[in-house]
Amino acid sequence: MLVCTLAVLLVTQAPPASASTLSLFDYDQKTALDVKESGRETVEGVSLVDLSYSSPKGGRVPAYLVLPPGSGPFAAILFMHWGQGDRTEFLSEALTYAKSGVVSLMIDAPYRRPEAKDFTFIADAAVERDQYVQLVVDLRRGVDLLLARPDVDPKRVAYVGHSLGATWGGALAGVEKRIGAFVLMGGLPRLTDVFTDEPFARRLQQAFKKEQLQAYVEVMTPISPERLVGQAPPARVFFQFAAHDRFISARAAADYEKAAREPKRAQTYFTSHEFNDAASARDRRDFLFRELALK
Repeated sequence: MLVCTLAVLLVTQAPPASASTLSLFDYDQKTALDVKESGRETVEGVSLVDLSYSSPKGGRVPAYLVLPPGSGPFAAILFMHWGQGDRTEFLSEALTYAKSGVVSLMIDAPYRRPEAKDFTFIADAAVERDQYVQLVVDLRRGVDLLLARPDVDPKRVAYVGHSLGATWGGALAGVEKRIGAFVLMGGLPRLTDVFTDEPFARRLQQAFKKEQLQAYVEVMTPISPERLVGQAPPARVFFQFAAHDRFISARAAADYEKAAREPKRAQTYFTSHEFNDAASARDRRDFLFRELALK
């Protein structure tokens, strides 16, 4: 399997998010989680719990909790799926990690929930922005859920996000200080490159009016992940990119990596946006095991 490091490219540096932008991701930690369990099964000695908890932004957050046998204290990983997926994406990975002593939590994005309205995208930028803010807040609430468990070691918490989860994992890194390590797989530094000549941007230019695209840029720019990920120390960030990614350009990858502070690592793999190769999974596992002090 060919693995190469990210090429050095000309990158832009976005200004950090303002205090008012950071405050969008605040919430009341004293509000009850109101966890409700709807099912439980055992798979290869590991417990899989189907549950939900209350979102500070309204509604309930569907989630899977994967529990290793024993009483801990265990490391914990919070997972976030890609845009086309749901909370099931990392189930098999979480099952494997559980056998090494990891509690995992996987949630559904707000637009994947039963009560969700149609995803508006550029047609209503304010609604889309609010959904992304809710996603980050719901992930922070997931940290609350993990740390409320007596079998979780609060000093060993990591995050893994793919695509959607990697994009907004950068924002999470900027506002959530209880997570010590982040793996961001195929994420975007921003969603506002709508006036470029790249294929996806050209499709947007054909589908929407220029005024709509400009309004989208104005609404989304302040919460761009590249403006928040740089405020993540002392967490360690591991960027994983795909050499044949149909969504993430080499420049976007370089911009995202550049925006993060040290300690960080970036690796590009000979794979697609789906990351269905063996090398990225192996490196992700090795990084997590090292950062979480796992055997």
